Amino acid sequence: MIDKNEITCRLQEWIDQMEGNGKHVNLDDINRHLGEIMHAQNAAPKPDFNGFSSEQMRQMLNRPLEVGCPVQLRRLTDEQMERIPVMRQALHLMNELSEKELKLTAHGYIPPKTVTELYELGSHSWSTDWYKQKSEPKTEEVQVLRVVLKECGLIKTRIGKLSLTAKGKQLLADHNELMRTMIQFLFRNYNTGWLDLYEDNEVGNLGRLYSLWLLHHYGVDWRDTRFYADEYSRAFPMLNAGHGYEYRVFNRLFRFIGLCEINESDEFKGKNWGKEVRKTELLDMMFAFEKK
Repeated sequence: MIDKNEITCRLQEWIDQMEGNGKHVNLDDINRHLGEIMHAQNAAPKPDFNGFSSEQMRQMLNRPLEVGCPVQLRRLTDEQMERIPVMRQALHLMNELSEKELKLTAHGYIPPKTVTELYELGSHSWSTDWYKQKSEPKTEEVQVLRVVLKECGLIKTRIGKLSLTAKGKQLLADHNELMRTMIQFLFRNYNTGWLDLYEDNEVGNLGRLYSLWLLHHYGVDWRDTRFYADEYSRAFPMLNAGHGYEYRVFNRLFRFIGLCEINESDEFKGKNWGKEVRKTELLDMMFAFEKK
């Protein structure tokens, strides 16, 4: 993100100018001016980042949704929360567990009745709709939900039963903190590639908040997912965006939360079926974006 050659040239030009004017330059002067050059470069908008600076990109990569990040999570009412598929699912399961533990199947899965209930509350996909009998191994949306709740420390499994943790009980009383905990995990720690066979683990996982901004900025109209892969590749040319980027980001992350639509209904049948996306109104309801 930092052009070291450019910094070196600019620093040398400054030293030459100072010495040409008869001024002595010591190490403290050089370090101070070097800091000024680097700050200016980090704060400058970069075309390959759609006008974001290197510092803003660093915030999105390393401190997603935290203070200083150009993308922030909004506080929502309970009514708004109920419109978000992943929150409907999480609250349904956690409320059920708050009343009693859930006995798992002999193989340790969530019972099919509960899987069906959770799936109906979430964002549907054609591949899962195909199965009449909804079971956890065949319902990716419920597999992901369970992983998110477990890795966030909200649920636990003990002696064949699923139950809430103390943290889960605490956050069930604060829906905004529950949402923040889950969304931060999804945009920072969740591995969107854990259910596929693509070799490059970084694709789609690196810069997922930047991918969200791309959808926010360009997603009013239907666009081919290749458009987003190309924009992503401009920012991260070291990665091969063809290795699962589109499926991981849109099918496995954004649709799971409820942030995008994918043209998979019968009305879109044709050569580009399943390859175009647009944002839902939930995206701008949930997230605030710094104007550039």
